[in-house]
Amino acid sequence: MTSAETLAMPSVETTKTVNAPRPFYWSIRRELWEHRSILFAPASVAAAIIAVAIVRINYFAGLISKENLRSNGSGSIQDLAIGMFLVTAGLVIITATLTGIFYSLDALLGERRDRSALFWKSLPVSDSTTVLSKAIIPVAVLPAVAFAVTVLMHILMLLILSVALLFLRQPLSSLWSQLPFFQIQVFVLYVIVTCTLWYAPIYGWLLLVSSISRRAALVWAVLPFVVAVGLERFAFKSQYVAFWLLHRLVGGLQAAFYYVTQQQHGTVGLKDATPGFYLASAGLWTGLVAFVIFVFLCIRIRRFQGPI
Repeated sequence: MTSAETLAMPSVETTKTVNAPRPFYWSIRRELWEHRSILFAPASVAAAIIAVAIVRINYFAGLISKENLRSNGSGSIQDLAIGMFLVTAGLVIITATLTGIFYSLDALLGERRDRSALFWKSLPVSDSTTVLSKAIIPVAVLPAVAFAVTVLMHILMLLILSVALLFLRQPLSSLWSQLPFFQIQVFVLYVIVTCTLWYAPIYGWLLLVSSISRRAALVWAVLPFVVAVGLERFAFKSQYVAFWLLHRLVGGLQAAFYYVTQQQHGTVGLKDATPGFYLASAGLWTGLVAFVIFVFLCIRIRRFQGPI
């Protein structure tokens, strides 16, 4: 082999670099770069909660003082911490859900409005890759971000409560040894997964509306259901559509904690979860099928849609 042939032959590293563009990975990175709220919205809520907890550390120290422990029982520190963790986790989850809703409404409409769709169509990236990279944001990326932010927030809150105990010269063992920290994180993860899968058709519907509407996507997403509820109520004096919408909004948690809902328990914990009933729920699977159909329609529509 001559020296010229040796120089012309690409190395293994060069071949791997050229043959591995990873368009789906970079499409997701593009969505995260263009929509900073995906990361910033849950993190901002968690940061605000931590800031309030630091500012009001004297208030928390008063709640777990010896007088409160004597009047409320030895488990008041753990009850206080569990309540704080669950409430703050709920705020982060709600923020992530709302972020996913508004992201889905603008995901395909925004690129047509600012005409960036022309640029992305000129690249060797298929419509399937583009739409799937957008669809995975609310159903996978945002839930993962919400869970990671929640875990970090809970760790910082645990440290803040520990500092409050140190101010009161109380043993940290009363909090660290009895607080079910790991179980709380598993419970939060269970709620995030079940709610995300249940809301998947909502995200798919919003993506579909975003792919066909020219403006006011939120109005076009809600208007058909408002009209359907009104017509049914006026023509048939029934409320089946309204009950179906309510089931789609809150049915996920009802299925995830079925027995608690049926028996009217006052509190819900990981021990009350019913994943078997949730997985057997027809609403879950019909919703996932609807999500797949909506995403497929978005891919087909994007092939023929131009900028606004």
